[in-house]
Amino acid sequence: MDAYMVSLTTAAPDRVPEIIASALDDERVYHFGRLLNSPQVAELVATEQFAQYGRLLELFSFGVLTDYKTMAAQLPQLSPQQLSKLKYLTLVTLASNEKVLKYDTLIAELDCASEQEMEDLVIEAIYRDLVSAKLDQKRRLVEVDFVVGRDVRREDLPGLYAKLEAWSGVCDEALNGITQEIEASNAAAVAKRDNHREFVQSLQELRSAHAAATTTGEGLPRTDSQYESAEYQREAQRIASGSH
Repeated sequence: MDAYMVSLTTAAPDRVPEIIASALDDERVYHFGRLLNSPQVAELVATEQFAQYGRLLELFSFGVLTDYKTMAAQLPQLSPQQLSKLKYLTLVTLASNEKVLKYDTLIAELDCASEQEMEDLVIEAIYRDLVSAKLDQKRRLVEVDFVVGRDVRREDLPGLYAKLEAWSGVCDEALNGITQEIEASNAAAVAKRDNHREFVQSLQELRSAHAAATTTGEGLPRTDSQYESAEYQREAQRIASGSH
């Protein structure tokens, strides 16, 4: 688009329609708001003679194929490249509004003669990085993962802002939930570490106490299991026999 904007700055008024047509034919260009809002184009399309080029740029900036069919008599005839581009842009608009598109809807909206033609058009749009989608031929659906944005009218900006604010609110809620989970996980990890430290400390104290008792022979803990063992009973009987 930059090259076309530069060309406009030095072009004579009668060459502006040619620059517009070249931009619309260019398979690399899918946004036309800068061209539409440029002073040179705005001045030209304000005249009755060239008003149709203003409507043409508005169509490619904001419209879809059905809009073209409605107002074709008020527009210059589209080249094959321009017609294909308008179909891609129509697909972009449809994919922006619905993440799951039915084959029948696409065939109708894109004015395709067959299911195969529609699938080829969607695949080509994927190759052009206009959409990221999967074709489900069994269920006859196109599942959209990503779609590029289109030019936006000024009057559409408040609605766009509202959507962005709603999306931001959802993101904030998700972030708060994730933060709470992280804090809970960290707290559990700290508690587990503290419990392990206390266990190790208690174990060391018991070992130290046992070692001291073994050395002095005092303070050995006596448990019922000691006196019930077969070894203890034999030793007790030997001592008792030796005392008589």
